[in-house]
Amino acid sequence: MYKNNFKNRATVWINIFLLTVILCLPGCTKNIVVKENVLSTSGKEKILIFPFKNMAAVYGENVNSRCPICGKVFMTGEVAEDVEHLLTEQLFVLLKDRRDIQLIPASQSQGVVSDLLSEDQKRLSERDLLVETGRILKADWVLSGYIFRFRERVGGKYSVDLPASVAFDIHLIRVADGHLLWNNHFDETQRPLSENLFQLGSFLQRKAKWITANEMAVSGLKDILKSFPFSNKAEPKH
Repeated sequence: MYKNNFKNRATVWINIFLLTVILCLPGCTKNIVVKENVLSTSGKEKILIFPFKNMAAVYGENVNSRCPICGKVFMTGEVAEDVEHLLTEQLFVLLKDRRDIQLIPASQSQGVVSDLLSEDQKRLSERDLLVETGRILKADWVLSGYIFRFRERVGGKYSVDLPASVAFDIHLIRVADGHLLWNNHFDETQRPLSENLFQLGSFLQRKAKWITANEMAVSGLKDILKSFPFSNKAEPKH
């Protein structure tokens, strides 16, 4: 009888132990899943910065050319050497500290684009090329830009024979479906205040000087990015 009581008690304790383990398992599993999700998700939108493209090299100078993404028409003109790299880098610098996006630098797209063009050059449209490159690099968005004119001033700060003239646009395209969420453009040839009184703000900001094309382009980028759809708040410094 004693052996039976002992056996029964042992069975009860074993059952209690097993029940406790079973009840704990769902809770333990849930905690692991939550932890993995937190570690694997940054909560930031990944944006591929696509290199700016020189459209004057495509269409020639002094012709009306249409943007391949938004359809806006610009007058092309001289484009100084290495401007594509300058604007691409400047765009990256202006956006890199925003807290809700993660940038993929333009350098990562070069090999991908070369492969895509060599495989299917005739089939891919400009937008298809951007979207497919973004998909391969696991981006949520692609930010692309086109340069139509980048003419340097001829002269100095206070007197010029020919003023700086710059025209470009940029576009934010969703990789998932190719949707154009946002675009903006800059198109200006600097003129004296006497010819355009509406530019008084720019005239004062530029301290009544004739600026370089680089200065004009950087200022233009800053202006058009004011309407960029993602937060302009920078990451807090630690």
